[in-house]
Amino acid sequence: GPANGKPGYWNWDYKNLSPRVAFAWAPNRTSGLLGSLFGNGKTSIRGGGGFFYERIRQNTLNFDGLGNPPLVYTPTVYAGRVDEIGPALVGQGVRFPVGLSSFEPEGQIPTVYSWSFGVQRELGRRTSLDASYIGNLGRHLLYRRDLNTLPLGTTLRPGVLAAVNNTTNALRPYLGYTGINFTEFGGVSNYNALQARITRRFAQGFTGNFNYTWSKAMAEVDNDGTGIGYAFDRKREYGPAGYDRTHVVTIDFVYELPKPIKSEGAAGKILNGWQLNGITRFWGGPPATITSNGNPGSLGGGVRANYLSGDIFPAEQSRRNFFNVFAFGRPPEGNLGNLGKYVLRLPGINQWDLSLFKNLRVTERVNVQFRFETFNTFNHTQWSGVNTGLSVPNPGAAVTEATRGSFGEVNSTRDPRSIQFGLKLLF
Repeated sequence: GPANGKPGYWNWDYKNLSPRVAFAWAPNRTSGLLGSLFGNGKTSIRGGGGFFYERIRQNTLNFDGLGNPPLVYTPTVYAGRVDEIGPALVGQGVRFPVGLSSFEPEGQIPTVYSWSFGVQRELGRRTSLDASYIGNLGRHLLYRRDLNTLPLGTTLRPGVLAAVNNTTNALRPYLGYTGINFTEFGGVSNYNALQARITRRFAQGFTGNFNYTWSKAMAEVDNDGTGIGYAFDRKREYGPAGYDRTHVVTIDFVYELPKPIKSEGAAGKILNGWQLNGITRFWGGPPATITSNGNPGSLGGGVRANYLSGDIFPAEQSRRNFFNVFAFGRPPEGNLGNLGKYVLRLPGINQWDLSLFKNLRVTERVNVQFRFETFNTFNHTQWSGVNTGLSVPNPGAAVTEATRGSFGEVNSTRDPRSIQFGLKLLF
């Protein structure tokens, strides 16, 4: 049976209460100051909050365990020819050290505490404003760390590697294993945002929305199963989340063009019934981490660059110099670098998507729609990825023109303009 006496190794928790609370209030003229300002039936104030629980991802807790010994072995064969490999030869191979995946049996269900407070106001002309504060806290989130690593600098101490004949796996705390990917449930996150929206309901052939979000998302890991770089310092992973966007503006509209011809003849069928649609996005860029080569002496990774001095961004950005690469260097051996997580912002989105539809009624039940759609309509060049991986030959050295390589260069762009036509039959 299971080592802890529980089915499936997991200590089940049946006390996950999930309360909700909410309110909605429309001030009237007798509601004091708010009533005198907004007590005309055009304002609503709403708020609420609650506890929410996330499911446990099966790939992380269950399916990964199917690769553990004795179910799966990956033998290392040191003799024989490739064309002679067979069960007998493989059976004589070395079956250790091996890697493992496991999880904390006392794990808790990932939990989100969420709340909101907002004001909705009718502005007239079928237009309304919605402004809200949204917040949440994530607790008991999944992350992974390698239990079989060493403190910083261990393998760099004089005589340590020589004592084990340079066999690094002989230094691991749990002998006979390489990495032990252990899932724990202590990750945290938080999100705070101002979300505003101006909406015009459909009237006189036009409807549209203007959406703006000013937000901050902080986390230790971005998703289930993400590993932390250095097993003994989880706090080092706390910072802006990979999905954080400071400013997000999205505009969408639908406009039924006026009919230039009132008749229902052939000219009217061709020139009337056109509809213009659009989606425009101005989004801030995602964060990025500046990594570095190096040897932390821990049998693990997670090395980031050292910030030395100077402005991170040049006065004038270019495709080759998105940021100032000479402000960084490789950390000394046995060191993880002094940079935090996600210290850069990659390029954002500036995109216009426009389309033109033509609706034609053929019979009482049959309609035809012609669609002319463009994406990145103005063919605006939008940088996307940037090389943020530093590689310098000498420990503790700064980046130079000779060692920079493609570090700091834009290495990808978003899609160029594309145009498509379509014909849709509705019946």
